[in-house]
Amino acid sequence: MNIKYLYNRFYQMKEAYIGPTNPFRTCALWFGWLANAVLYGASISDYFGYGFYKLKHIGKQEFITYRRFHKILKKANNQTDIDICRSKIHFNNYFADLLGREWIDTQNASLKDVQNFTKRHNYFFIKEILSFRGIGVRRIESKGLDVAAFLTECNVDPQAHYILEEPLHEIESIQEFHPWSINTIRIVTLFDTTTDTVHFMNARLRMGNKKNNVDNFHFEGIGANIDVESGIINGVGYDTHNQTYLIHPLTGKQIIGFQMPYWDKCKQFIEKAARRMPTVRYVGWDLVVKPDGAMCLIEANDNADHDFQQLHNKGLWQEYKAILKHF
Repeated sequence: MNIKYLYNRFYQMKEAYIGPTNPFRTCALWFGWLANAVLYGASISDYFGYGFYKLKHIGKQEFITYRRFHKILKKANNQTDIDICRSKIHFNNYFADLLGREWIDTQNASLKDVQNFTKRHNYFFIKEILSFRGIGVRRIESKGLDVAAFLTECNVDPQAHYILEEPLHEIESIQEFHPWSINTIRIVTLFDTTTDTVHFMNARLRMGNKKNNVDNFHFEGIGANIDVESGIINGVGYDTHNQTYLIHPLTGKQIIGFQMPYWDKCKQFIEKAARRMPTVRYVGWDLVVKPDGAMCLIEANDNADHDFQQLHNKGLWQEYKAILKHF
């Protein structure tokens, strides 16, 4: 375990959630976290994000902590099958009819294939097939691009493997939050194959911020909880620095109270996807709604963050436990 990382993470989270403290209070918080790590499996993010430093035992029983999260993964997901989620090529092939976008595998495409692709799209995105959290995603302009040199550059490193994807255009009401990125909907499902029920555990709108071209929460993005039944955002927006927002800080569009378009259709679409992976039963699905109401599946995350579901919402551990007992 990296002590330096823990030290920096502890102070980062303490400043975000509590602010400056005297040495005695800081020491008490540090030992408080250590105790909660042993008793409840709480990470530093759990300890501060859920307010464990002020909650009693009964309150701490409500939250999915780091240790409880791994219990969910162990019980719900067959580790031999999660590569469908983790490799973008396997994912794109497996869910080809749900993608709603054109893509190319650079290692298995001819120069002519890529040239034609760039002619069809003014710009496109390049992604490493095993990347996550939006790391390394780049926007490439087609105009003036030396396609031959670009394809050579993509394939020169045998350890790297890239795909190219056409840009998506989403429904205006969601795009208005942050027009510089695609703003995706994250829906987390738990598929109880014993009762043949896909449970919708949580939903969030993920919005970009600071004109970044990705909406990922770990790249300055903003999340907001969506009521699963109604599709209405029922809480404030928030970021990794514990800043909260009633309106988007760049565009001024109101976050709380927003009605997600085509919500019933969104859930039907995700249930269809979830039923395709009966051995990977815990998944965080990312989707985009197009202007005409068509759905595009972006990613399936077999280890979707537990804290993202619970921050500025409620603890979900008891709800998960009730379903997992059937597994």
